[in-house]
Amino acid sequence: MARRPDPSIRPRIIEKAEHLIHLQGYNGTSLDDIATACDTTKAGLIHHFKSKEDLCLAVLDYKMERTRSECLEPLSCCDCPIRAVKKMFADAVCFYKGNGCRAGCFIGNIALEMSDINERFRTKAEAFFHEWTRCLEISIKRARAAGTFSKAIKPKATAEAILSLYQGAIMLARTQREPAIIERVGHQAIELLENHFSSNRTKEVSHHGS
Repeated sequence: MARRPDPSIRPRIIEKAEHLIHLQGYNGTSLDDIATACDTTKAGLIHHFKSKEDLCLAVLDYKMERTRSECLEPLSCCDCPIRAVKKMFADAVCFYKGNGCRAGCFIGNIALEMSDINERFRTKAEAFFHEWTRCLEISIKRARAAGTFSKAIKPKATAEAILSLYQGAIMLARTQREPAIIERVGHQAIELLENHFSSNRTKEVSHHGS
């Protein structure tokens, strides 16, 4: 009787590959590197993934799904974008303090490294960052409809600005090994939203602050 395939092998390969590619980049990581980390052979990897490209795309899907559940879904269901954005930056500060500000954002790294040379990676990253922006945009629109923000706020442009601040902060923190950068930029992202409080909300905040 043929041996049943072990369902844990493929996820284990993806996790090991993610660790290496996150630290070394796509072009800096070979199938031999991944095979060694997985205690298998290159042929063993090809049995589960057709090529290095397919393996890395699977890793990218894995990282996107984790980011979706940890970051995007809270944005989608949150009535207060300020609270959600605070959490987004606070979680990043905690994570990068823990790893010494190394590696950066996997999805952002791949987008920068591969977008100009591989359309499959570019389109995946494009779709995901569009989804992330859209989650922020919807949260801002919901708050505007509830009267938290003035009608002058531009939800899409504001969402793009916040995501750009987030990704840029991670890049600066990584190059300077300084997680406090993410915290400082996070305060600016919150201020960007607070500047659009409706007149009623501004009065309410002033009243509570006095």
